Amino acid sequence: MNKPILGIIGGVGPLATAYFMEMLIKKTPATSDQDNMPMIVFNDPQIPDRTAYILDHGRPNPQPEMVKVARWLQDAGADYLAIACNTAHYFYAAIDDAVDIPVVNIMEETSRHIAEKVGHGGRVGLMATEGTVRSEVFQGYFKAMGLECVHPDEADQAQVSSLIYDGVKANADYDPGDLLDIAGRLRGAGCDAVVCGCTELSVIYQDLLDDKTQTVPCWLFDSLDILAERCVQLYLWAREAGGDIKM
Repeated sequence: MNKPILGIIGGVGPLATAYFMEMLIKKTPATSDQDNMPMIVFNDPQIPDRTAYILDHGRPNPQPEMVKVARWLQDAGADYLAIACNTAHYFYAAIDDAVDIPVVNIMEETSRHIAEKVGHGGRVGLMATEGTVRSEVFQGYFKAMGLECVHPDEADQAQVSSLIYDGVKANADYDPGDLLDIAGRLRGAGCDAVVCGCTELSVIYQDLLDDKTQTVPCWLFDSLDILAERCVQLYLWAREAGGDIKM
């Protein structure tokens, strides 16, 4: 078996998971099928909505299902895990504690990456679900990296949520330009960087990259793209060393 094997907790949401797999393949330096990284994907769209639970603990709790998926992936042979959802990292500690293999943290990797680009004291605009914003988990990682987090105003946050839930998650039409407009207003408010901190927004970000009529600014970052880069890096290091994943 061509190890190490990446296990993906997916379905949160389904399209973002498919985009994540595509990113991993495109970022892997491969000249043949055999050079690509092996993955085990559990695309489980039945996991309860993360934002709904964060905002109201009376709603179904997604943590038990995500823990079950993580353990299933480990038992199936995964050597390390990634979660294709930012909001799900509200439950990161429970998932990480449930398995004996490393779990790559999208928020930690994104915060570190942006800190390297903009430096200590930089201001970062966060476009994410209301659950991610209200939980303040991402903000904690930014703070640990010496970054200040800036949120969209109420109207723009409502538009971000609509892009996520009424657009990508609903498999409905949306205008990718809306994402650039919101990011531009955050930039205008003094942000050194703006991050797509929801994997549904990552889908829209990729749409913008694929649209040759659009210019994606260098200060706009995609958390899912950063996660994919890190997962491939860990795979290549471990394969070269012939050993285990080292975080």
